[in-house]
Amino acid sequence: MTLPAPAPPRRRTWLLAIAVAWAVVLAAVAYASVRRDPPTVRDQRSIEQARPIVDRAVGELAAAGGSDVVLHISGYEVTDGCRITPFRSGQTLGRDVTIYTGEADGPALLDRLAKSLPPSYGARTRHAKEQDTLRADAGEFVTVRGSVTAPGVVVVSVGTGCRPGADLDAAPPQAEPGAVEPVLSALGVTPSEVTTAEAPCPDGGTVRTVEASGDLAGTPPTPLPRPAGATVVLDTPELLAYRTASTSASIELNDSVADARITTPC
Repeated sequence: MTLPAPAPPRRRTWLLAIAVAWAVVLAAVAYASVRRDPPTVRDQRSIEQARPIVDRAVGELAAAGGSDVVLHISGYEVTDGCRITPFRSGQTLGRDVTIYTGEADGPALLDRLAKSLPPSYGARTRHAKEQDTLRADAGEFVTVRGSVTAPGVVVVSVGTGCRPGADLDAAPPQAEPGAVEPVLSALGVTPSEVTTAEAPCPDGGTVRTVEASGDLAGTPPTPLPRPAGATVVLDTPELLAYRTASTSASIELNDSVADARITTPC
C-alpha cells in the first residue's frame, strides 16, 4: 500500500497561515459582538443607576422585619475587580440588613420576610439541615440573599452584581454621634468613628442606622448595660440587642472593640 506523499513545505506554510488568520478573525468577531450586541440591563446600568433599587429593597426589608426585632442597615459597599465580560471590568454595589431575633427564631423570620416582601420579588425560603436561606429578586438583576448566620442573627444582603463602575452621586448622611454615644459611654468607650446609613421606607419616612465603635478600656461589665424598660431581644456575653419605645439598638464586642448601633425603624 502506497501512502500519500506529504504536503510540500510551501503548502504547509500556507495552511498554517490560513489557520492563524482564521483564529484572528474569530477573535475579532467575538470582540465586536461583545462591544456591539445589545447589552443586558446589568450591562447597561451602572451601580449608580441601580442604587435606587438597592435602597428600595433595603427599605422593604426594614419594613418586612416587623416591630418585634432589632434591625440595622448598612451603608454602601463598593467592590472593584469583577468582570462584566472578558473584556470589561466593573464594580459591585451592596448593602446589608442585619436583624436580631430570638435564638431559635431565625428560620421563622426568613419566612416572615419572604411573605412580607412585594410579590414582584418572588421571595422564597429554603430550610435545610445545614442552612436556612432566603432568595428574592428586587428587579433589574438586583438580588436579595439572606441566611441565618448565628442563633438569632439573620443577615440579608442586597447586591447589584457586576456592573459598569460609577461614582455614587449620593453623599453619605451626616453622622449623628449624639444618638449612639450614650450606649458606648455606658461601657466607658469614646467613639472613634461614627457613620449613618439611610433607606426609604415603602410607606414613607426613612429607616436610619447610626453606628459607632471604639476601643474598650478594660473588661466590659456583665451583663452588658441596657436602659431601664428596654425589651431585650438577644442577650449573649458578646452581643446585646434590645428595643426601646422609638429605637432598636445593639452592642457587639469584638476582641477589644465595642460596636454600637441605633436604628430608627420604619
